Order: sequence, then structure tokens, then C-alpha cells
Amino acid sequence: MTNHIQNITYPINCQVSQIIDYNFSMIIFKLDDLIWEHRTTAEDISQKTGIGKSTLSTIRNGKNLNVSLKTLDRLCKYFKCKVSDIIEYVEE
Repeated sequence: MTNHIQNITYPINCQVSQIIDYNFSMIIFKLDDLIWEHRTTAEDISQKTGIGKSTLSTIRNGKNLNVSLKTLDRLCKYFKCKVSDIIEYVEE
């Protein structure tokens, strides 16, 4: 039996530093906090990770998001952090 790993994009519709209620959970997206703590810029992140500046801007501005696992992986490597440092689930 062979296990196949797929690139799956899970939509995360939320606004930067804002809690979104989905009637069953709350999610906080914390990219701006990481950028501030690490004293970095979207330009530097883009150059070192290959994540487009428009993608970073969309995440930071809380527009309609489809954050791929690949993007989360690159951000975790850049910031040397866990996914939970970028996205936080808060139970009601």
C-alpha cells in the first residue's frame, strides 16, 4: 500500500490580527506580529522564501485567503516557528 501526499489548499478566510467566528471555532492569523517581532519586511520575506509580495500583502490585509500548506511551510522556515505561531485556533 502506497501513501500519496497531495498539495492541498485549505481556505482560511480571516483578517490579520482579527478573530473570525465560524460558529464552531475562532482563528487568529498573526503574520503581522511575526514581521514586527523579527524586524523584517515583506520584501525580505518574499526574496528569501519565493512567496509573492502580493500573496504576503493579501495575507497581511486579511483579504479573501487561500493559504497553501507550501506557503505556511515557507513562512515557518523563514521565521523558524511552528504553524501555531502563524495561525492560532481559539476555542469558544
